[in-house]
Amino acid sequence: MTEINEIFICPLCGSPLVRQEGSLFCTGARRHCYDIAASGYVNLLPPGKKNNARAGDDKDMLRCRSRFLSGGWYDPISDTAARLGLKAIGGKERITFADAGSGEGYHTCRIAQQFQQRGISCTGVGIDAAKSGAQAGAKLARTSGLDSIRFIAGNIFALPLADHSADLVYSIFAPIPGEEAARILKKDGALIVVSAGREHLWELRCALYSEPRISEGVQMPAGFTPAAQETLSYEIDLPDPDTIAALFAMTPFYYRCPREGRERLLSLDKLKVRVAVDFTVLTLDKDEHKN
Repeated sequence: MTEINEIFICPLCGSPLVRQEGSLFCTGARRHCYDIAASGYVNLLPPGKKNNARAGDDKDMLRCRSRFLSGGWYDPISDTAARLGLKAIGGKERITFADAGSGEGYHTCRIAQQFQQRGISCTGVGIDAAKSGAQAGAKLARTSGLDSIRFIAGNIFALPLADHSADLVYSIFAPIPGEEAARILKKDGALIVVSAGREHLWELRCALYSEPRISEGVQMPAGFTPAAQETLSYEIDLPDPDTIAALFAMTPFYYRCPREGRERLLSLDKLKVRVAVDFTVLTLDKDEHKN
């Protein structure tokens, strides 16, 4: 199985990182040092990039995500992502995967569990700009017995991971780091993009907006070719206002909907919502991967 020092690189100089007791040291001339937190995560956000425009979810959103996801409402999403990943690796028994924009780590851990249940030895790395998200992911991995899963706070557009180190890269409801995914993927690797479908959470949108809009989809990154596409659609019955509020708070609508729409949604006692999710498996163009 791939070891931690074979995956991580220094975000400042790009040198490999090696573990010495409770810290990671880079092998470069300046020996940059990164402490491993008590929870197990490592902060690899370089100075000056902690406040970039896409710095991850805040603590309140992460708490709501953890609360909602722990109810199992979105488990079919990570189940499908894992199944597509298993198909993409083509029979390999040992793999490394990265989850770019991993949030609180729920999907990352469930994907790893799916691999392990099918006899695949895997090293997984969850990367998110929110330190609180990386911390939550590390705690979840520990309580789930996932010793080979690591979480780091890092910039997904400058991934602190070695070239050609990953068999799979996941982008689940997150900005897609296309260039970085191409850099860290192995020649036969795959990028799996999970994004909102056209009518994802349609009933929630109808409660929030007088003229709701369908999702326009996401633009796939250059340098990749679609190898498989799939849509998952099912309905969930949210049984109480707290569950509705938790789902609402983990969506982008939380910060940009009109006040009257917010009040209308949060006054509901229950809500049936459609989950519609698109999955796209992308492989590297032949001229994109450079040895």
